[in-house]
Amino acid sequence: MPKEKRRFKKERPPDPASTEADWRLFIAVPMPAAATELVDRIVGELSRPDWPVRWVAPDSAHLTLHFLGDTAPERAELLRMALASVVARHETISMHTAGLGVFPDERRPRVIWLGLGGQTQRLAALHGDLAEALRALDLPVEERRLRPHITLGRVRDNPPSGFPVALKRRLDDPALQGLAARSAAAVHVGEVHLVRSFLGRSGARHEVLARYPLRATDR
Repeated sequence: MPKEKRRFKKERPPDPASTEADWRLFIAVPMPAAATELVDRIVGELSRPDWPVRWVAPDSAHLTLHFLGDTAPERAELLRMALASVVARHETISMHTAGLGVFPDERRPRVIWLGLGGQTQRLAALHGDLAEALRALDLPVEERRLRPHITLGRVRDNPPSGFPVALKRRLDDPALQGLAARSAAAVHVGEVHLVRSFLGRSGARHEVLARYPLRATDR
């Protein structure tokens, strides 16, 4: 008599719509149209078909204040309720786009970015208060200093040995630096978003879970 065939359950990835699956979250400042248009122009100038870089879609450009990663839905709800009062304590912030650079350094580029300048001390104070709110909810907090930027692209693992030099040469190009300087965009920080990120083959999709306005500047 033939042996009965064993039936194995096929492993499936967690359904992102499930109430049991963790949510991939971050706290961010949205970018105005002028900044996303500049991101689009710079990425168009920088990108090369043979470069090992995942370029960011301009309409998803943002300034990340805190990245939380996978978070239980019930904790996400507690965070959603806690953030309004924290953000409301801070006045609106004036920023602007600045120069180009990479993290962590030119020899090992992992992230290509467009910098942000302006009222950085106010932004740091908001960043610090948000960190305290995260700690109070026992959520992860990155300890490194905030360096305001918009991510343009992320370098894939194991890039060719000549890539860092080629990237540096391109970023140092006076024409590209001139474009970033001449077309600098004003960035008015008037609200903070709690965002859920969905990862897919075509890139990340973002869903804003909540919007928190900053207090209007006293004049």
